[in-house]
Amino acid sequence: MNNTVREIGMRYRFGDFELETERYELRLNGIVLHAEPLTFDLILFLCRHTGRVVSRDEMVEGVWHGRVVSEATIDGCIKSARRLLGDSGDNQNYIRTVRGRGFEFATQVTVVDEPAAGNPAGSEVPTTKTPLLPVLAVFPFANQSAEGDDYFADGLTEDIITNLSRFRDLRVIAAASTLQFRGHPINVPEFCRQMNAGYVVQGSVRRTASRVRISVQLIDGVTCVQLWGDRYDREIGDIFELQDEVTRRIAATLGVKLQDVSLQRAMTKGPLELDSYDCVLRARRYTSALSAEMHAEARDLLEKAVALDPLSSDAHALLANVYLAEHRFEMNPRPNPIGRALTHALRATQLDPRNAYARCWLAIVHFFLGENEKFEAESQLALSLNPNDPETLADIGHYLAFMGEFERGVELSRRAQELHPLHPGWYYFSFARRDYNRKAYEGTIAAVERIGLPHFYWTHLMDAAAKGQLGRPDAGNALSRILEIKPNFSAHLELRKWNASLPDLNHIMEGLRKAGWSE
Repeated sequence: MNNTVREIGMRYRFGDFELETERYELRLNGIVLHAEPLTFDLILFLCRHTGRVVSRDEMVEGVWHGRVVSEATIDGCIKSARRLLGDSGDNQNYIRTVRGRGFEFATQVTVVDEPAAGNPAGSEVPTTKTPLLPVLAVFPFANQSAEGDDYFADGLTEDIITNLSRFRDLRVIAAASTLQFRGHPINVPEFCRQMNAGYVVQGSVRRTASRVRISVQLIDGVTCVQLWGDRYDREIGDIFELQDEVTRRIAATLGVKLQDVSLQRAMTKGPLELDSYDCVLRARRYTSALSAEMHAEARDLLEKAVALDPLSSDAHALLANVYLAEHRFEMNPRPNPIGRALTHALRATQLDPRNAYARCWLAIVHFFLGENEKFEAESQLALSLNPNDPETLADIGHYLAFMGEFERGVELSRRAQELHPLHPGWYYFSFARRDYNRKAYEGTIAAVERIGLPHFYWTHLMDAAAKGQLGRPDAGNALSRILEIKPNFSAHLELRKWNASLPDLNHIMEGLRKAGWSE
């Protein structure tokens, strides 16, 4: 099955440079250059539009995905790209300024790899269509300290904006557009009308010699109703480490909360009103339920989403997840599920190489193909692209534990739980697997109870094995539940499908046999 779909990536060659989207690398005579993500995206955008002048508005749409950014930000990114390519303001061999119109990539670009089937050789690679995402403004956090700590409050504001910008479901107004309001009263509805923002984040920070208190709230930009609020009260310790921890938690919580708000609004629409983004929002409910009924609904929604917007990286990535469930859990199976999952995971990463969720699901497809090195490479890239997304952390932690990297898996799952306190129960799977491996069978049973999911056979498999090891008389009840859910269940085949190492497989089979399983 590995050879049914070729891994899709694009390489662009110009002068002595080569830019590769799959590896997210810019090379000069074969040597990898350090390129900041926005600088890389800008050079890639210009490569794709070589030979014509692109306006600043086009650049904002293609590189910043429509977020509001200042002229200084654009100019700074252009300057960084020129420095990387050996250009300067006077010597413009690659990026040429066309006064009053925009910029031109003034060099010949060769596409080294053939594009995906259906595109003529050398044709322009389609850019991602920007969906109607929630637009968020983060106002300067008010400094309530006795001494002049404006730098700390402003730094906190900018860090939150940076972390929120990593979420695919948000468009965040740049710091330069909001920091100018520091110390001034803000008419929230008027600002939101002018900036086309739907939500506002406001907060305050107070420092003493030994403690820091940070308050934050999420406000509906039209009604001014507070949708969420929280307070963080900590010892000062290393102030920069504290600032990083708090901003990550705020960003993750806001990201999750805005997804919930957006889903509630999408759920009020009738089937004929749904656009691609609405379909993706609705389909995400499957990932917490893991039921066959929700899977069938999610698959229909995502196939519609891809048809409505074939350039949506998020729709392709989630469809890879749903197709893979036909193989993982045998939910509503159709032919070649893992091949279809690989096709859409690759398409998602081609459309948006920086989509952490897409990278995560490409990694998981490699996991089920038994390609552990590729799983490791893609999962680490996903984590570097968005270390604040609890679902990506939990997914990768989950599969690390299943492949025998128990402590690493638990660490990622624990971080996911901290970032998303109201997380779904499956975040505990890595704990159940870790505790079973170290023969802490009571811990496995406790983790299974926290997982819930009574209609999912894997919870009963772990429960039965742990109870079998402890010699508990109710171990047989867990085995019966497995066969009620899946009458033709083979524990040995299931563990092999889930990439279990031989010692791990034998250990679980031992517990199942002690519970009364014969296979």
